[in-house]
Amino acid sequence: MYSRIFRRFLVLSRQLPCKYDAGVKSQVGVSSLLLQNAAKDRRRSVFAGVRHCNTDVEHCNTDVGLKKDDAAQKKLDKWLENPDNEKFWRVLQLEVDVYRQNGFPVPEEIKPRHWYELTLLESRNKRRKYLDFLFGLEKKKAHREEKKQLQRESREQFRATEKMRDTTESPTWLDYRLGRNSPFLRFYESTMNQLGNWRLLRAMIWGQKLVMDCGYEQQMTRYERRVCARQMMLAWAANRDHQDPFDLHFCNFNAEGDVHADFQAFIPTMYDDDFPMNITSKPYLDIFDKDQLVYLTPDCPTELKEIDPDAIYIIGAIVDKVSGRPLSMAKAKRESLKMAKLPIDRYLHFGGGGHKALTLNQMISILLDVNFTNDWEYAFRHVPQRKLFHNRQKNMERRVNKFMKENEEQAVLYSSSEPQDFSIKSRKKFKGN
Repeated sequence: MYSRIFRRFLVLSRQLPCKYDAGVKSQVGVSSLLLQNAAKDRRRSVFAGVRHCNTDVEHCNTDVGLKKDDAAQKKLDKWLENPDNEKFWRVLQLEVDVYRQNGFPVPEEIKPRHWYELTLLESRNKRRKYLDFLFGLEKKKAHREEKKQLQRESREQFRATEKMRDTTESPTWLDYRLGRNSPFLRFYESTMNQLGNWRLLRAMIWGQKLVMDCGYEQQMTRYERRVCARQMMLAWAANRDHQDPFDLHFCNFNAEGDVHADFQAFIPTMYDDDFPMNITSKPYLDIFDKDQLVYLTPDCPTELKEIDPDAIYIIGAIVDKVSGRPLSMAKAKRESLKMAKLPIDRYLHFGGGGHKALTLNQMISILLDVNFTNDWEYAFRHVPQRKLFHNRQKNMERRVNKFMKENEEQAVLYSSSEPQDFSIKSRKKFKGN
């Protein structure tokens, strides 16, 4: 249904980008008029500038198309050109072999990207914990394959018993049960993905634009970059699953950086021709009008009261676990951009020690709900409840009650006894005796 509506809109608008020719041609019933109009009006497409990686194809094809292991192997070979690093490499291999011989949890296959991560770890304890983590991932994968094999065998056994069953009592088209007819409509994962992709394509035409600034890679550690890539993946998924998504743009993306490699590992199809994702290495100032840009930073004193449909909001793709520096506000001031922050303090009461920093996917979810419902109180349901005052107070009361139950005898003793006198006179009384 959605592909038919999409084709009808394209016929009416007479605009189709070159990026989506392959996807549209594969649809059934595409008229020749659609293809002719697409060939004529590519330069005047509605999607002009949507897939910004088209402008950087030569730059993207250098490392983007490679697999993560190939990119890690290149970095490893370049690192081994130093004689001191080559010596450390031999010691590292010997260390892993000793761990394996002593019975420590070490994976059987260590990929090039895992070796490269091991070279970045400074202490032996960190390398041992990382090997333990890889060993757990390998065992989970093996257990998953074993579970699939058991399910496959059970299905084959079920089919064999079905063939031996007597079906003379009722015809096949009246047999409602497992493996036969069903009154329910089955939704496959591919169908849900097509629905989500159609929503993103619709947002590229009519939706409000939202920018994620990916230019903070140098200010993050290796662990923070990995966490940032995961949060970006969750933010993109939350945006696609929403009923009214944003036209999300990833700007200032370094195609040779660690964030890009981890992000592509989460979404391997991000550079496919028919995949609705906007990625570019260009800054947002070269793509959008500067007067429409509004940088969302938690360090700004101005609160965002409502979503402006004409504004283009920017979210800094940064994960700062330790320092808490106002990097996004400093960047917005350097570029002379308008700034705002979410009105968290107006609607939420954080407890003592509750950090007000939000993840990227939480920011996207809040903005999506505000843009759709215009209700801040409803949108802030995405803030973790553990950070709020009432939840932290309940947690403290729960811990106190647990302690009182475990030490009931001591509690009764302390509550029934008279308070002791620790004044100077009382201490002198004991001295006189």
